[in-house]
Formats: sequence, structure tokens, C-alpha cells
Amino acid sequence: MNGLDLIIKPDEEEPGAAEVLVDGTIGGRAYRFLLDTGAAITRVKCDDYISAFPSVEKRETSGAFSKSNLDLVIVPNIAIGPISRDNFTLARATLAAPNNLIGMDLLKDHRLHFHFDTNRIDVDSEYHPEVNDIHELTLSKKSHPYIDVQFDGLKARAVWDTGAGMTVVDSQFVSNNPSLFRSISMSRGTDSAGVVRETPLIAMKSMTVGNTTFPAHKVVAIDLSLVSASTDIPVDLIMGYNIIRRANWWFDFPGKKWAVLKNP
Repeated sequence: MNGLDLIIKPDEEEPGAAEVLVDGTIGGRAYRFLLDTGAAITRVKCDDYISAFPSVEKRETSGAFSKSNLDLVIVPNIAIGPISRDNFTLARATLAAPNNLIGMDLLKDHRLHFHFDTNRIDVDSEYHPEVNDIHELTLSKKSHPYIDVQFDGLKARAVWDTGAGMTVVDSQFVSNNPSLFRSISMSRGTDSAGVVRETPLIAMKSMTVGNTTFPAHKVVAIDLSLVSASTDIPVDLIMGYNIIRRANWWFDFPGKKWAVLKNP
């Protein structure tokens, strides 16, 4: 079956948080990437090979804490497992960037079945969940995947983000719904541009996603207005690895369908 293995790199400071990594190639050269469904554009740190490509465009992007400019280049080929594209446009980042990223520009044309119990993804398999488990998927204009979550009847909109090690909740959503949260301490957070800030660490009550209830867990609270302003769909939560690892997931990105499957 076509697929690729996930490499899980646990966070040294926060139990349950982790980076989701995959190995791939650019022009036949080996690279390791953060698999990031919260990133619109695939990004690679500048090295001797990447630096040789001429810039074709400049573009601004927004992280949780900051804005930055992207330098776009065209590489002859990029591949992760069975997913491969020729003459692919990606962003060239400085060496100070925290990771190479695989973004939704490479993932949006595929059906992906995420097995977090075995750390593997099936790509474009014939598997389909039961009809009652399938939900409509909302994609932003930048192809970010949005799903609805429920807190005792209160609906919130979340970006399903494999690139976030911890789940992030908009600080305004926390202020508007104080009964759902309890302060714990402070934590260090890093956005996609590598900017680091101290952020409140809080406990969030259990929530229901699809037909699955996820227990209470720790999240970080951040002002997500900069993120919401850069897209066409406001966001209440960025659902990160510490939550999504608790289940297996199926996303049909071109068909705009998704399902959360039984907990591993």
C-alpha cells in the first residue's frame, strides 16, 4: 500500500507535544520535513543546493506571532513517499527557520489516512470510513483544513494542524468562554518564522470532534488575530499533535471530506 512513515520527535519541555516529521527528496537529495497541514506553502531552509535557484516571487506570510517574507523558487522535483511533483514552487527560508515544511500545496490533491497508532500515512488508498463517520471539510483559500469541534453545545472552528506540537486556542475565545479553561502556568511557543514567546499554558475541558470525545488536555492561549487576518476563515483553535495523536484520521482533501476514527 502506498504511504509514508511518520517520524515523531517528542517535545523536550512539554509531555505529549511533538513534531511530526517525514523524509523526502528535492531533486533527488535527501531532506527531512515537518509535515504541516497548517502551512499553505512548502518551505525549505537555504543550503548550497537550494541557494542556486533564482527567485521567482516574493510573498508575505503570517505566523502566530509575526509576519515574514517568503522567497519563492522552482525546484525540479520534490517527493515524500508516493507524493511527487515536478517543477514545484516552494519557499526558500533562511537557515534560522526552525524546520523545513511540507505544506498543503503538496498535500491538497490527495486522500490521506493518518494512523497515529502506527505512525504511518496511507496515500490515496481505496479505504473509506463508514458513511456516518464522514463530515464535510472546509478548506480556506490557502487550503488550510478546518473542522468543527463542540464543547457542550458550543461550536468552535479549528484548523487541523499536524505542524503544531501543542494545541493553540485563541486568547479571545478563552476570555469569552472562561468556564472551559483553567490557568496552569507559562510555556514557550515558537511560530512558523521561528519567533519565540512566553505563552499561557491552560487546561481545556473535554470536547467532541465528529463522533469522538477527546478528554481534557493542556493547550496554549495565543492571540490568533494575526493568523485570522491572513486568511478568509477566522480560527478559534489550532488543533495540534497533543490532541490529534489520540485518534486516527481520514482526510479526502480534493473531495472535501474528513473523518475521525477510533482511538488507537
